Amino acid sequence: MEELIQQLTNKLGMDASVASQATGKAMAMLKQHAGDDLFGKISSAIPGAAEAAEQGASEGAGGGGGGIVGKLTGMASSMLGGSAGSGLELGAALSSAGVDSSQMDDFASTIVQFLKDKAGNDVVEQILAKVPMLKNLLG
Repeated sequence: MEELIQQLTNKLGMDASVASQATGKAMAMLKQHAGDDLFGKISSAIPGAAEAAEQGASEGAGGGGGGIVGKLTGMASSMLGGSAGSGLELGAALSSAGVDSSQMDDFASTIVQFLKDKAGNDVVEQILAKVPMLKNLLG
């Protein structure tokens, strides 16, 4: 995961702690939405992915924690459902980690490219089929 965090800090100019926290939240959401079998392929190919997902989940994968913003995001995500709700959830999770809205597209594309490089295109295609919110972020 250190290699991915380094890529994010270099490409997006974000602080390593922000990149680390956001990556953990993204991994937690991937695990939640892609399922254990598919996430198992990711964690086999990328050392530290499972630990990052656990850390991201323990920090709260979405909604930015408590408060009114977290509650509203959770409500909107539930009402919208499907990929729209998941996309909102992912955006809120990344935002709560300190990722600026202008960085979200590049953040998502960097993670997807990293996953392709490490786990293979087939695994990424399976992820995109199960987690369409990533396709939406990628344009």
